Amino acid sequence: MNVRAGVAVLWRRLDGLAMTALAGFLGWLVLAGNYWMYLNPRFKPVTGAAAVVLAVLGLYAVWRPVTRPSLGRGLCYLALTVMICLSEGGTQALSRVMDSEPFAACPVPFDQPAATSVPSRLTVGGTDYVPINTGELYDIAANGHGPAFDRPYAMRGFASRDPALDAKGEFVLYRLAVWCCFADATAVGFRVKVPAGAPLPAAGTWLVAYGRLVDAPPGEDKEYALPKMAFSSIAPLALFAAEHLETAAFSPEEAAMFAWHEKEPYAF
Repeated sequence: MNVRAGVAVLWRRLDGLAMTALAGFLGWLVLAGNYWMYLNPRFKPVTGAAAVVLAVLGLYAVWRPVTRPSLGRGLCYLALTVMICLSEGGTQALSRVMDSEPFAACPVPFDQPAATSVPSRLTVGGTDYVPINTGELYDIAANGHGPAFDRPYAMRGFASRDPALDAKGEFVLYRLAVWCCFADATAVGFRVKVPAGAPLPAAGTWLVAYGRLVDAPPGEDKEYALPKMAFSSIAPLALFAAEHLETAAFSPEEAAMFAWHEKEPYAF
């Protein structure tokens, strides 16, 4: 078989090869890849089923190739390959230039250690803090002042700085809330008042804040728009009065919240 004939054989089987390759990519995402960068992990069974169907159809198309290949479909496969390459690294490089912390996180390597379980309480300075994520605490604050404001909480997220907040000794701590996919991602968080005498954290720092909810000062109980984020929900009615701040080890998957609970144990 000469080169021309070999290329013709592969060209006729392009549809089947492309579907089989896509099935392999979906299977890799479900079993070992960066699934969280595309969809909420709760949808893994659906993606796994789609991978199986694609694999069956792809293998059949390789076995029984089309007689008249389409250049248009070939170009679509090429565009899909480019988008996959961008999502598996290119987007992170672009986001670092744009200074968008969550999307600048590099893909999780294969040797990423498994997430450790979170204890029911995190103890700092003799105080037991309830681990909770920013979305869960946001829902508590939205109910208005109540007994929950007196409880000590620990939440983690990215620090965002703003000159207007700097002047008041505050910064924003947020994480991305993802229900379906990153297309609907919303930065959810709080304005955080640093402890007296403590320095403000550097922008983009991943940290854990320990403290309590307090009512927003009069005139400041309004929505705050987080810079460089298309969608954000920063609690308008409450601030988080930090008693202790500490930087923490960061796994890229932690940038997003895929679950939030109405009662303990919280998702953290």
